[in-house]
Formats: sequence, C-alpha cells, structure tokens
Amino acid sequence: MEKWKIWSIIGVMSFALIGVAMSQIYWIKWSISLDEKNFTSKVFRALNEVRSKIDLEIKNINIEQSGNSAPLDKTVNTDNQAAVDWRKSQIIKETKSLEYSLNPEAFLKKLKPEKINQYIKDALELQNIDMDFVYGIYSNNKNSFLIIQDRFLKIPHNKVIDNYKDDLQESKYKVSLLSTEFKSPGSLNIIFTSSSWANIWPTLLLNMIFTILILFVFSYTVFIIFKQKKISQMKTDFVNNMTHEFKTPIATISLATDSILTPVIFNDKEKIRKFINIIKEENSRLLNQVENVLQIAKLDKRKIELSLTEVDVHEILDETIQHLKLKLDRKGGKIKTDYKAKDAIIKADETHILNIFSNIVENAMKYSIDEPKILVGTNNFDGGVEISIKDNGIGMSKEELNHIFDKFYRVSTGNVHNIKGFGLGLAYVKTFIEAHRAKIKVKSEKGKGSEFIIRFNKNVT
Repeated sequence: MEKWKIWSIIGVMSFALIGVAMSQIYWIKWSISLDEKNFTSKVFRALNEVRSKIDLEIKNINIEQSGNSAPLDKTVNTDNQAAVDWRKSQIIKETKSLEYSLNPEAFLKKLKPEKINQYIKDALELQNIDMDFVYGIYSNNKNSFLIIQDRFLKIPHNKVIDNYKDDLQESKYKVSLLSTEFKSPGSLNIIFTSSSWANIWPTLLLNMIFTILILFVFSYTVFIIFKQKKISQMKTDFVNNMTHEFKTPIATISLATDSILTPVIFNDKEKIRKFINIIKEENSRLLNQVENVLQIAKLDKRKIELSLTEVDVHEILDETIQHLKLKLDRKGGKIKTDYKAKDAIIKADETHILNIFSNIVENAMKYSIDEPKILVGTNNFDGGVEISIKDNGIGMSKEELNHIFDKFYRVSTGNVHNIKGFGLGLAYVKTFIEAHRAKIKVKSEKGKGSEFIIRFNKNVT
C-alpha cells in the first residue's frame, strides 16, 4: 500500500475517533447537567412537601391553642352562653391568627426537630433520593440557625457547635417557612453529605472503558499497518537480494559450462579442471543460499529440533575461525583469541552453535570498512560460559540495535556497497540462542564497532 494511502486512512480514522470522543464528552456533560437539574427539581419538590407539612402542623397547634373556651355558667341562659362562648373562641382565633401574622418568629421555636427529620426522609424517599443529609432551620431575625440536625442551638454564634453551619448557610437547597402576608421568619436549609455522582459513575465508567478500548484498538491498528508495511518492504528487499544472490552463481556456472564446451577448452584438461572447480564452488555457494532460505522457513514454522551433546566452546570457536580464515585473509584481517574460561564445556547442538558463531564472525568481517580486527574471548560465570566477539566495524545506532534480530533487517552500510546477504543471519542467531536457553547482548557505537556477548548455561533444561 502506498504511503499516502496509509496516512489518508490514519487521518480519516483519527478524525472519526476525535468526533466520537467529542460526542462522548458532549453527551456526558449533557447527561450530568440533566441529572443535576432533575436532582435539584426532586429536592425542591421534597422540600416544598416538607414545608407544607410544617405549615399545617403549626396551624393545627394554633387552632388547638385557640379552641379552648371559658367554662359554662349554669346561671346564664344556655343559648346565650353558647353564643358568648362562640364569640370568645372567634376572638381568640383572630388574636392568634394576628399574632401568627405579626410574629411568626415565635412559632419557629415550636417546631419539633425529630418530626422535621422524618418529614424530610419521607419526602426524599418519595422522590427516590436515597442520600445522607443534614438540615437546619434558619432564623432571619437572629441571622443564625435555631435548629441543626435534630437539636436546638442555644449558642448560635459558637463556631464549634456544628461543622455543617457554613455549608448549610450557602446551600442552594432551601425554602421559606411559615410565610405570611408580612414576612417569612426563616427557612429550611438542607445539604447532602454523600455525592449524587454515585448514580452517574457506572455510565461514566462504561464510557471511559469503551473510549480507552477504541483508542487502544486504533493505536494497535496503526502500529500493525506500519509494521506490515515495514515487513513488506523488508520482504521485497529480501526477494531482490535473493534473486541477485541466486543469479550470480547460476550465471557463473552457465558461463563455465559454455566455456568447457568450446573446442579450444575441451581438450585442455587443466582449464577444464579449473572451470569444474569454479562450478563446484558456485554450486556450493548456491546450496548455502538455499539452506539459508530453508532455515528461515523453519524459523517461521518454529520447527526447532536440537541435538544436545557436550561440546567444547573453545574447539567450536577455533573451528569457526579456521573455516573463515580464507575469507579473512582475502580482506587482510586478523582474529585474536583470549580464552579465559577454565571450563568451556556446555550442553548444546554442535551444528547450530557453529552456525551461530560463524554468522557473528562473518558479520564482523563484512561490516568492516578497513582491515577487520576481531577479538574472540571467553569467560566463566556462575553456571556457564560467556563468549565475547568484538570487531572494529561500522557499528550501529541505538535505533538499529533495536532491530538487528528482526528477519530481513539489514543495517545501513553508508558508503559500503558490496555487503551481500538476506538479513536472516542474526534472526537465526537469536532464535537458536533462545532455543538453547542462552542470552545474547549487543554493545555498539556508530563508527566504533560492535561487541556480541553470549552467555550459555552449562545445562539446557
């Protein structure tokens, strides 16, 4: 897929994701605002219900107090006495009503806190509000609370009396009490000590989880797209390299075969032997390339079978150096050994161990601009053998170090253009080192060479 198409897809997905996120934020804010409005409306309906009950209770108290008439005088005509008593009761009621209108403050003190508390509980329950609350009866005349949560305040200006005093004072949930045509003596204030968010949190949490999930899937999708693009590019490079690597020996074999068949060469045994050796070498080279491809196919299928035997690391390293000596001599390079391990015996697959060392040493030779200088050393550590292979090559950056064990990955060679390969060698190394339960670490600095450190345990379990 072309790069601009990938970025277009990412752009569209990002725009859609931002749109979804903005919609979620707007919906959440709207939901919270609506919930707060509904909650406020329910609270005031409950408070109005409580106010009606309190007003009715005070009026009943007023009527009861004004309903007591003077005792009946038997010496007076009964009908006349009834008229007198009725008139007296009317006068008392009118007096009490006038007293209530002119001084409703006095009736605040007649309220019973425990009844108010029950009124509020019942009213809130009716509105489906199950939250802890604190209430207070505020006196406008005294500018202080007379009652807070079931008790009268005898010292209203003492700040220690109740921790809720300031909150009740500023509460938005309040209604006037005992209102008359002249004034209202006070108000019923209420605050909630538990949060109304308890009903919203489940919805918010679900939205947050789904939003995070979408973000994760989106990020992972972008990661996969770029990873697949990178793998696709590496595989393209691999096919190009493989074609080149196969084409060269095939062309050489073809040329040598044609040369042998020419009349001039046909009767010259020495030249025939020379061309046959060329064919043999190129055929061996071709077989090695095919073997590399087959090895990587095994890595993809994870078909790793180890034939474990006791091997001497020093002997394997010497064999590796001897095997690559001809190539090293052609480049004018040198390999030094520093074997400090007193016990170099490990349990491993000899063939794969040899291939591992060969890959690393051959890379050290290939990625050297000048004459390769390679130092191979060993040491013992508690429970195993450590092998160090250090070179004076072109080195690697931190970014390249993160990818050197990826299949098909090849380090940038700068001005060096004659380095061949499929980018499979170090992937092979990493896979079979892990198969041996061993560890590999690489130290490198651009322009100063690299060092591969491998630690084998004595026993592979």
